[in-house]
Amino acid sequence: PGDLEIGDLVNAEPEALFNGGEGGEPLEGLALQVGKSKGAVILVKMEPAEITVGEGRENWAVDGILCYSKICTHVGCPISLWEQQTHHLLCPCHQSTFDLADNGKVVFGPAHRPLPQLPLGLDEQGYIIAMSDFPDIVAPSYPELARDQKKLDEKNNRDGA
Repeated sequence: PGDLEIGDLVNAEPEALFNGGEGGEPLEGLALQVGKSKGAVILVKMEPAEITVGEGRENWAVDGILCYSKICTHVGCPISLWEQQTHHLLCPCHQSTFDLADNGKVVFGPAHRPLPQLPLGLDEQGYIIAMSDFPDIVAPSYPELARDQKKLDEKNNRDGA
């Protein structure tokens, strides 16, 4: 956490993509590309007092550091055009704009869903880690999204997430 300063935004990928998948073997080929597309995230550090904490997301930040999917919820473009003063993230494809200080809320453009947020914590060595998978589907909007989100919510409830 100490490596980031207020206003910094960095792109990141899960370490598991390169150190092994579910079976422990490194991902390769198509599996690696799919993992990268779904696992691309951005970390941003803000003043904690400027963050609007959503219900059930009280412990999702570490020292003002938040993590969001880098995939726009409109059509799936990768985004990272950061407006530090407004806390807005802009998608270059169709100008959907998300407020990262307010739970990734859409503030402009054609996207209808906020950016999925990843809950963060610290491991025993003090490194930032994801505390779970994304609780929301990381993908552009599509006709079956509500059905698939319901299935994901049911799975998360069974798993205790």
